[in-house]
Amino acid sequence: MKQYQTEAIVLRASAVREADRTLVLLTRDRGKLRVWAHGAARPTSRKRGAVQPFCRSRFLLERGREIDVVRQAEALEEFPALHADLEALALAGYVCELAEGFAAEGQAEPGIYGLLLQVLRRLAEDKSGLPVRFFEARILALTGFGPELGSCAGCGAQPVVPARFSPALGGVLCRGCRDRDPPARPCRSAVVQVLGKLLEWPLDRLKVLRIDAATGREVADILQACVCHHLEREPRSLAFLRKMGISSS
Repeated sequence: MKQYQTEAIVLRASAVREADRTLVLLTRDRGKLRVWAHGAARPTSRKRGAVQPFCRSRFLLERGREIDVVRQAEALEEFPALHADLEALALAGYVCELAEGFAAEGQAEPGIYGLLLQVLRRLAEDKSGLPVRFFEARILALTGFGPELGSCAGCGAQPVVPARFSPALGGVLCRGCRDRDPPARPCRSAVVQVLGKLLEWPLDRLKVLRIDAATGREVADILQACVCHHLEREPRSLAFLRKMGISSS
């Protein structure tokens, strides 16, 4: 089948030549796709609105020898609020970069697709940082990277009184294992409780959660350390958030 249809969220759009764009898409049924959109940046192009970052669109794609080509694109959900506010734009760019980093290419990713769509909708109205923490925790869990909170990631002891958190080992360490991973960071019980709620509670319920600033920073530091460890790099958008002084905690 040379042509096929799919629904996708535009994770990234890059300029090629004057009016062409290369897109990174996240689809429910085909995972991550890289496609070419001829003439998409022209003011008169019907594709123009549908290929903007964060947009949820319906695409008609045609298989190519090196890269598939966008033949038609229809915007289903455009999220103008994410483009109208610098902080929302930066946070949305961060979660989209994580989705691109963790999603498999050409493999169905219904969990990541649904998670990203849910968080983009929330970020359009809530920049508290909790939607981003929710996304980090859930995408780690969806892709099999923990975090393990119920037992020691070093020895498996249950129940565990947390002493440190190890991104490399994927969870909390008890006092006996605290030195097994020297880069592991201190971790208080209050932080573990918040991490547990991020993994267990639905996003709508998290708005009742009250987190003090210190705990919020520790939760953010742990989740971002896990993300960086598993991606084997720091996301560019995370560095941009820090440079711009935009808090995601």
